[in-house]
Amino acid sequence: MRRLIVFTAWFISSVAGYGAQPFDSDLFQKAQKGGEKVLLHFHADWCPTCRAQQKPLSSLEKQGVLKGVTVFSVDFDKETELKKQLKVTAQSTFVAFLGGIENGRVTGITSEADIKGFLDKSLLKVSLNDQLKLMRETSKLPPEKKKVMEEAAEKLRKSHLAEKALKVGDIMPNFSLPNASGKTIQLASVLKNGPAIVAFYRGSWCPYCNVQLNGYQQNLSEFKKRGATLLAITPEKPVQTSEMMKVKKIEFDILTDKDNQFAQKLGLVFGVPAELKALYQQFGIDLERSQGNSDWKLPVPATYIVEPDRKISYAFVDTDYTKRADPKEIIKHLDRHK
Repeated sequence: MRRLIVFTAWFISSVAGYGAQPFDSDLFQKAQKGGEKVLLHFHADWCPTCRAQQKPLSSLEKQGVLKGVTVFSVDFDKETELKKQLKVTAQSTFVAFLGGIENGRVTGITSEADIKGFLDKSLLKVSLNDQLKLMRETSKLPPEKKKVMEEAAEKLRKSHLAEKALKVGDIMPNFSLPNASGKTIQLASVLKNGPAIVAFYRGSWCPYCNVQLNGYQQNLSEFKKRGATLLAITPEKPVQTSEMMKVKKIEFDILTDKDNQFAQKLGLVFGVPAELKALYQQFGIDLERSQGNSDWKLPVPATYIVEPDRKISYAFVDTDYTKRADPKEIIKHLDRHK
């Protein structure tokens, strides 16, 4: 019995060694709602195949392959309800999720190449645009609620707001905005070190925004290699962004644009119509609380690359809240403008 306890402790330690954490239902649900890339590894302490998976997983962790993936170690003998919910019938099973959407599962693979191949296909090489598209296609909104959102989106599209916003060749106005810690960040100071990637998002309550921020975080090192500084801008209060950054381990500055004042200068702001406001409130979304005003205004998704002379060399502006600038496109642009 004592040997079994020691072995079990070793097994759990080994799993944790490759960045996994013991399965927790609340943390799993938060990761899904936050649009994270999630890997569940179902294992049993008596399973030789499970043990054989530890070495390649540890190797992939050391190589940085698992960076950006939230990994949960699931005890096959204990998590009966989860097994039933996901219809998992065997230990040594990997189940991959893009936010709340299952995107692949496999059982019994033990080689590093096979595990890496599964991770690439189901998580690692799924582009931001592909993930957002999957979210759109698998939306489970009731038809009447979906209709309200679609009508609001069409009305915003017909306003031609995107066409009126700042575009390539325009000069980006300077700004001084507080980050989540209260420190003032000036665009002019940032541009002394190279180009800036300036991304506007609606708020931490928006699942598409969360996926965008996750994707940008995962590509942050690539942006930095090209001399670019990433700045995200939101109308949410610093306390909101601070909490979100800790949970999502965001390593770039997120700035608060109080009352959307700066986004307004760029032509990015729209008022939330009454029908959509009522629907948001049904969802528990309270812009008065998160923004600290009663305006009920939001910026449309927009990402700019600003050169050191403040000229905009890349612009993505779309009134469709489910679409964002893909990191791959940003990297391609940075490579072309070295």
